[in-house]
Parts: sequence; structure tokens; C-alpha cells
Amino acid sequence: MNNPGAGGFTQIRKASWLQSASLFLREKLTVSNLVGLIGGLCAIVLLIMLREPWNFRLPLYCVILTWTILRPRAALYLMPFAVPWGSLDTIDVAGLHLNSADILVVLLGIGWLLSFGLRPTASERDWGTYGVNSGPGDREASNVPRYLLFALLVLLGTMLLSMRASISFSSSLKEVSKWLEFLVLLLIGSQYIRTRKQIWTMIVLVCLAGVTQAFFGYLQAFFNLGPQAFIRDTSLRVYGTFDQPNPFAGYLNMPLSIALALTLLGSNRIIRLWAGLVSVMLAFAVYLTQSRGGEIAIAVALLFIVIVGFPHLRKLIALLGLAGLILIEMFFSGWIPTFVITPALKYLGIIQISFTNPSQQDYSTAERLAHWIAGVRMFVDHPLTGVGTGNYPDAYPQYFVTIFVNSLGHAHNYYINIAAEIGSIGLTAYLLFLMAMFVAGGSAYNSIHKKYMQATAGLETPLPKVQAPLGLWNKLLALVQPMYISTRVQTQGRYSILEMFRNDRALAIGILAVLLSVCVHNLVDDLYVHSLTNLIALLLIALIRLEGVTHNVSSNGGNFDYAEITK
Repeated sequence: MNNPGAGGFTQIRKASWLQSASLFLREKLTVSNLVGLIGGLCAIVLLIMLREPWNFRLPLYCVILTWTILRPRAALYLMPFAVPWGSLDTIDVAGLHLNSADILVVLLGIGWLLSFGLRPTASERDWGTYGVNSGPGDREASNVPRYLLFALLVLLGTMLLSMRASISFSSSLKEVSKWLEFLVLLLIGSQYIRTRKQIWTMIVLVCLAGVTQAFFGYLQAFFNLGPQAFIRDTSLRVYGTFDQPNPFAGYLNMPLSIALALTLLGSNRIIRLWAGLVSVMLAFAVYLTQSRGGEIAIAVALLFIVIVGFPHLRKLIALLGLAGLILIEMFFSGWIPTFVITPALKYLGIIQISFTNPSQQDYSTAERLAHWIAGVRMFVDHPLTGVGTGNYPDAYPQYFVTIFVNSLGHAHNYYINIAAEIGSIGLTAYLLFLMAMFVAGGSAYNSIHKKYMQATAGLETPLPKVQAPLGLWNKLLALVQPMYISTRVQTQGRYSILEMFRNDRALAIGILAVLLSVCVHNLVDDLYVHSLTNLIALLLIALIRLEGVTHNVSSNGGNFDYAEITK
């Protein structure tokens, strides 16, 4: 090869293979690459040397721990899938059955503690200048309302107080650990969820995890994969990975409530289309569970979404409610024959239930009512501090009704269950905790709704479609009329921000509907199982943080900081 240069041609020698290899090694042998290579070799050794199931557990959790230390938000993103699927792989530690969701909370806490001893990276130091967010130091102070934390701590305190009467200490420890995980997620998770993009990423993952569980339920229904006890009217009640149809329906109602809110209140056709598709898939899976509690809960959630999301329909809904009350009054007055409403009452399990000789169709309802009565008896005998948190199944043999001698694990009504386990003091603390959750959620929604109304106040025309790109003539016109292109861009920017506010408002309504559906479903079941408390904590974090990332709209001529709002 010749190099024409000043003074003539000079022959250039090709580098030898040894020099090329040396240059390659200098480039690739960095500290991070060496650490990755050593970690990969260690993972392979563990896979080969360790026995099942630790041969895949230990490398997997070591990798997740490393990522949690470097990127703590990864644990929050994995949590929506760990809640439903983590129960397939449990680890017994001191009598506690830990699944992947529990382990993720532990790893998140470890990563958060270790982050205090790690030096900030260049991206973290330059966060304020360049807007780069990465690394263990990418967090801010927790914005969880103090009254919510106080209510949760009071609830935990009453649980610890009730442990003095516990029959089984391990059962109490399991129940307390569930709410301790809720507290850890609430405190730490709210520090790492900082932007709108992170909130919506987590919401999308929650919906995707729900869709995977729905398809798993479809497979169970198609291939009849389930016990004989789950067959009702010749069809199998699907149960997912939750071992029971009722909590499975309660889990599906969580992403379903969000999807329904986005379907009805979303800002554009694409969002409503995708949300509607997710709603159909999840709703059909809820139908296959044949859970009456789940169906009632999602109906209440849908009614809430319509009432809050469509204010102009409230008068019509109020008239329909008044008509319903009139029908009830007519029934009790004898104007409506009994045989007209008897089938509905029998379906709901209100009448014609036998505790001694229940039919196959009424057995589950009679069993649930028997557990309610047993819980009430426990509360009457221990009115202040109960029989001990988590000890309902341990105390049940002393309070069972007629033929229902086997405990189902809880009272099938969480309010009766918590009254039986931690008494009137604990029930009061739990109701205060629910009130604090709804106050925090309602405050966040009111703030978002107020900003949404501020954004729409200056828009006299309805929301237009996105304008087509500028043609050649308009581009030439913009050269002599620069204000034309400026007005066009500013108008489209304002409508884009309005769409963001509308989606945030729809999401806030959806999460509030989730909390309401849980409270309604808990009237006939206990949804605080299979780490569903962790999922509730994630959604509560998203709702609280959504208020913080929805910035105020400037009223100074309608000037919006588009870059700040979309981050």
C-alpha cells in the first residue's frame, strides 16, 4: 500500500497479528468486561456443581441482586411478573414460604442500603446538567404522605400486639412480613419511580403480566387442567397460578380496571384500541373463573370509572340508582312477586342455603357463610386483640360450624378475618389505613384533574386530529411568514400536552378503581394472598408519584414547558 504525501510515496507496513491482538486486548480488557466474564464463568460453575433447584436459583438471584444494586428500578419492573408467576417457585426459610416477589423486596432493600456506600457515577453527577438518570444514586426523597405511613405503622403495631395470643408464631410472622414488604416497597419504591415514563412503563408491565396469566387461564379451560372441585356446571373454573379461582379473579381485576379506564377515558384512538384489546382478554378470563365476588367487584369498579370519568352522566346514574331503590322498596312491599327475584338472590347466595346438607351448587356459598360465622365467634370471644394475626386457620377447629371442619385459610371476608385475628383495635386500624389510602389517592387524582382542567381552560375548540406534515407550498410560505409555522407548532404542542394530562387522569381513575375493587372483593374473600399486597403497593406508588410528575400548566399565554412535562 502506498501513501501519497509530501515528498513522494511511502510504504505503509501492515500490523502483525501479534500487534493486532495486543490492540484488541487493550480495547476489550476493561474492568467491566472482566467482571462480566468472571460472573459468567461463576454462573456456569454454579449451574454445573450445585444440585437442583439451587443450580439455577442461586445464579439467577445473584444476577438480579447485581442488577438491583446497579439499577434498583429493575426490581420494581420485575415485580409485576413476580407476583403472579413467583408462586411457582418458593423457598422455605424458617417456616416462611418465600416466592420471587418476596425475594425481590429483600434484594431491593439490599440494593438501596448498598447504594449509600457506592460512589456516584458520572451520569448521576451530571443529572442536573444533562438529564441522564441511571445508577444506584438515581433516587429522591420519598413523597409518601406521612398520614399514610402512620396508618400503616399503626396497623403493623396492632398486629404485633395481637401476637401475644397467637397459637402459631410462624403464622403470625408470615402475616406481619407481608405488610412489612408493603412498607418497604412504599418507602423505597417511591424514591426510584421519578418520571412519567417510568410510571407508564410499570403500568404496561402490570397489564402484560395480567395478559400472560389470562392466556394461562385459557389453556387451563381448553385442556381442563384442574381439580374436580373446580368444575361448576360442567365447566372448569380457571385459577391461573393462584391455586384458587377467587384470588385469580381478584388479581385479573387489577390490570382490568386500569385497562377499562384507559379504554373509556384515553386520549386517542390508538391507546383506546390497545387498552380495549387488553380489557377483552382479561374480562373473558375473569368470566372463566366464575367468581361471583370478582364479577361484583369489577362491576363496581366499572361503575366508579363511569361516574368519575363522565361527570355529565352522573344525573342519569343517580336516576337509575333511585329506580333501583324503588324496585327494592316495591319488592319488600309485596308489589313484586317473590319468584321474580328469587333466582338472583339464590345466585348471590342469600337465600335457601343449608349448613347441614348443602347441594353441590350451594356448597361453596354455605362453606363461605360457615367461615363467616366462625370468624364472628372468634371476635366475640377475643374482642380487643383477637386470636393473633394470621391465626384464623389455627383457631378455626374450635369454632367450626356443622360439617365444615376444615379451614380454608381465612374467613372469606377480610373484614371479619382481621376482626377475628387482631380484634376491634386492629379492625379500626385497618379501616383507618384504607381511609388513608383513598385520601392519598383521591388527593393525587384531584391534583391531576385540576391541572387537566387548567390545560383545557384555554382551548375553545375541540381536540383536533394531528395535522399532516407541511407541504412544499406551506414550507415556502413559512419563509415569508415565520409566525405561521410558530403558531402551528405551539398549537400542536399544547394539544399533545393536553393528551398527556388526559391519559394521566385516566390512569389515576383506573388505579383508584383497582383499590375500590379490592375493598369490594374482600367482602367475600381475602385478596392479600400470593404477594398481591406488593402489586397494590406498586400501583399506589404509581398513583402518588403521578401527581408529582404532572407539572403545573403555565397560564402565561398558554406557554408549556414541553420538555419538562414529557420526561
